[in-house]
Amino acid sequence: MSTFRSLFIVACSFARSACSLGSVAMFRIARGGVRDQKGHNMRRVLVVFALVVLTGCAHRVPLHGPSGATIEVPRAVASALELVGPDDKDYAAADATGATGKVGDGKVSTPYVVRLTHDLPVYRLWAGPAVRDAQGRTSRIGQWWTFDRPSGTLAGFRRRYEVCVQWDTLQWVAQCTIRRGAVVVIGPGQSVSAHTCGDPTGRESYPANDRDWQVYIHEAWNRTSTPNGDLSCPDERRDYQDDPGNIAKPIKTSVH
Repeated sequence: MSTFRSLFIVACSFARSACSLGSVAMFRIARGGVRDQKGHNMRRVLVVFALVVLTGCAHRVPLHGPSGATIEVPRAVASALELVGPDDKDYAAADATGATGKVGDGKVSTPYVVRLTHDLPVYRLWAGPAVRDAQGRTSRIGQWWTFDRPSGTLAGFRRRYEVCVQWDTLQWVAQCTIRRGAVVVIGPGQSVSAHTCGDPTGRESYPANDRDWQVYIHEAWNRTSTPNGDLSCPDERRDYQDDPGNIAKPIKTSVH
């Protein structure tokens, strides 16, 4: 049983990395059967290992580019995206360089430029209407978004998307629509160090996260104007103040 438990933990820890090995190969190993030092058949253990790997793989699916390049993207949005190569006329405007951070600096670790083939909702947590910068602007329309509807706790959201406390209070939730034809950068979140967070105690830092991908909309504030804007946002009165214990749940129904 200790062997079973150990392999199960290893499977959970490395499931996403093992996706590249291929699910078919994993099942071939399981079907072949392996015996441990005591002669007990470990087929059951390896079947569970394969199933855990498939669970990790199921979150992402291949997205093929026009030049033959292939990446894996979140399953929920794959059908609405097409990969854009460096030779595409819109590639540079997405600002993949600006979206990419070094280890400890945040942003995304690996940038992928994509074009939307269908409208998609995007979500952003922001500080709310009462918090404004020196120019009188709120943090509602910024460059960092997510395709995933916010859920779980506020602390959990910070961990998944590497958002330091000093950067934003994340008290409100906005939902906008990124239009068909828009070109944006997506990718897994890079780690953020305590130094980058500005935490002198060294306690606030976030590891890289290759599961919950981020969406970088370069100069989003310039993309909401009509008729040519490709980011459509409703009146901020449609936003809600989130419950830190469950950010999918509003405390207030609208901005006053």
